[in-house]
Amino acid sequence: MRYGEEIIKEFDVESDLEIWPNKQERDYLIKITLPEFMCLCPRSGYPDFATIYLEYMPGEFVVELKAIKLYINSFINRNISHEDSINEIYSVLQTKLKPKWMKIIGDFNPRGNVHTVIEIDSNLASKDSQEKPQSANNDEIIDAIKEEFKKEKEQEKLEREERKKSFNDRKPRDGVRSFSDRKPREGGFGDRKPRREFDKKDGKSFDKKPRVGGYSDRKPRDRDDKFDDKPRVKKEPFYKSNFSDRKPQVVKKDDKS
Repeated sequence: MRYGEEIIKEFDVESDLEIWPNKQERDYLIKITLPEFMCLCPRSGYPDFATIYLEYMPGEFVVELKAIKLYINSFINRNISHEDSINEIYSVLQTKLKPKWMKIIGDFNPRGNVHTVIEIDSNLASKDSQEKPQSANNDEIIDAIKEEFKKEKEQEKLEREERKKSFNDRKPRDGVRSFSDRKPREGGFGDRKPRREFDKKDGKSFDKKPRVGGYSDRKPRDRDDKFDDKPRVKKEPFYKSNFSDRKPQVVKKDDKS
């Protein structure tokens, strides 16, 4: 094991986190950036990398720079979440240094398309630590909401009844007839008669007579018989010659004399 690994492994925050007394009387601000923070995911074991931004206004003590570096590097083999690691660093430094004001930001590298930034401010932490006013019981709040909702419904119902009553009490204006006073118009569609009366059985009109001389009454035209009584001669069909059916011709050569 190399000496750096041994120092990180044996680092004890109670004894090895060195702090110095603050000799300055005026208030001033210290800013420290630690870009090599690393811890292990408590579920998967994959490494998580982050940059730690530390700002504080010292009170009685200041932290030694090498000591804060070794303390941050001691998280390299620890399975701890983003939130727990930053809160632990804040609690340790707040207890050791007792600063007038301190702020710490943990900007973790994106992993799995998720970018996490953890920020703790002593002003916000002091506000949260103050006593909060006691909140009313949840059942009382729910009952109050239900009662208010019931009153609103009753008010809406009364308003609807008043509008309905005022509408029914209205009188028609002079010279304006209402729909109830109208009479049906005479000679409407119900009084009209069809132009033709059709027979329901045959589907023909009574007033229409059938046409004389239809297609069934026509006679065929006289045509001259162009053909004689002689029987026709049956023609032989045309056969296409096929050269494959031909027999080769034998040619005899004359003997030379």
